[in-house]
Amino acid sequence: MASQSANSEQKDASLCQEEGSSQEVGDLSASIKKFFISSDFSDLTICTADQEFKIHRLIVCGQSAYFSRLFKANWTESVDNKIQLSSDDPRAIEAMIHFMYGFEYDSSGSDLGRVSPMLFNINVYQVADKFEVPQLKQKARDKFETIARTCWKMDDYPTAISEAYQRTHKGDRGLRDILVSISHEHLEKLLENEDFRTVLEEVLGFAADLVRHSPGNTGAKRYRCPNCSSTRSNWDDFIVKS
Repeated sequence: MASQSANSEQKDASLCQEEGSSQEVGDLSASIKKFFISSDFSDLTICTADQEFKIHRLIVCGQSAYFSRLFKANWTESVDNKIQLSSDDPRAIEAMIHFMYGFEYDSSGSDLGRVSPMLFNINVYQVADKFEVPQLKQKARDKFETIARTCWKMDDYPTAISEAYQRTHKGDRGLRDILVSISHEHLEKLLENEDFRTVLEEVLGFAADLVRHSPGNTGAKRYRCPNCSSTRSNWDDFIVKS
């Protein structure tokens, strides 16, 4: 835990350097970031599997409906002012906290338990959904889309499909629609990938979503005119009756 604390201090120092020396007194955003770095007036501790964050309830509860309910209900965690999140991805929790204080989170995670940027943003998206931080959820979605549309040829793309479908419920289309759109666009090439074919067979809902995304998927057969090459499912209007 000591080494983790040292790493955390190094990160805080780098965050402070990123802010530069141009901050003006009275700048609320700058002040909030300084409070995170210094831990001044902190009244809440969030513990992950390998780090502790001294933070402020006002900042956290103001952005998370989950934490707001927790403190209003006087749960044990709220009385102790210490919340254990050891079962959640520690890098994603770190990203959530950084985001709450106005910092841009690093999509590559950190040197501790690094995962690919594509998979990391799925983790952040899930954490944002669980703790009800809608702005972070949108940010993670946008970052994920940018990476996925560029890196769909990478080995972790099929894994990203599997993870996204396992970590989100059916009605949450944020990541699913992105993956379906990209997969449909590059389907011919992706079908050459054995891992992608496995995902089609094994990931519940993905193949069905892909079929529904196909244009003209009405269930009716379409026929091409040999003269003009137009395609229609019904040519009755063009039949010349004798």
